[in-house]
Amino acid sequence: MSFIFTHFISLWADSNCLHVNSGGKDITINENKTTLSYEGDGQVEGGAAKYFVNDQSFWGFSSTGDFMDDYDYQNTRYTVSLGSSTIPELYLTARITPISLTYFHYCLENGNYTVNLHFAEIQFTNDHTYNSLGRRIFDIYVQEILVWKDFNIEDEVGSAEKPLVKQILNVNVTNNMLEIRFYFAGKGTTRIPGRGVYGPIISAISVFSDLKVCSSGKKKGTVYVVVGVVGASCLVAIILGILWWKGNLPGKLRRKRDGGKIVCGYNLHSCPNTAASNSILWISFSF
Repeated sequence: MSFIFTHFISLWADSNCLHVNSGGKDITINENKTTLSYEGDGQVEGGAAKYFVNDQSFWGFSSTGDFMDDYDYQNTRYTVSLGSSTIPELYLTARITPISLTYFHYCLENGNYTVNLHFAEIQFTNDHTYNSLGRRIFDIYVQEILVWKDFNIEDEVGSAEKPLVKQILNVNVTNNMLEIRFYFAGKGTTRIPGRGVYGPIISAISVFSDLKVCSSGKKKGTVYVVVGVVGASCLVAIILGILWWKGNLPGKLRRKRDGGKIVCGYNLHSCPNTAASNSILWISFSF
């Protein structure tokens, strides 16, 4: 009787770009003669303290605050949409927050990046009614650096329901982590055109490496490694060795689980870019 041990390893690559359709669905658009896929987060509801992670693409967001004076007592109204308009689809939806909204991309290759922030004011109107009188003001931070204070979309682009792209150049990533934060500092209107209409709003985010072609960083493939063919007398020793390596043995025999980890993200996410990650042990018995 013999035992064949095969270890297969999922390989991953760090990402060097990001495309998020905030408050909307997954969409594909043509941008500068290039087809780009934006991942949506519209299915994620709100909450006074909401934390969301897309484990497949290594990005997510954290939202804090409650629209205390609106009519949504379940705290679910954290995305907005515009029913009919001539503006591009990417700007028809948006994510909002009453206090702070932070998007993050972990396991990102270190280097310089260009960040594009896509905005459209879709809660105010361009007519001469009461609905056009609102003023939304918030601050924008990138990598914990204040890049725009008292930012007002309508002042930048000239009107509501009109796309605006703000670009930040030479964004330096040194710890495999990109963080973009939108913060409401108490300025602007809060009851026009209705109660609870205030705070940061973002339609989409796109991030590009300054040196490399876009790579999402998802799983690249699987490599199968045959460990060996052994006799029955070695089976116990090999299984004990595997348990020690995984850190499943008690007491002094336990191997530290955090040894060799690459900690590189928001809330201490671990990058799945090492050969040991996402690996599964398969044991087949042959007689």
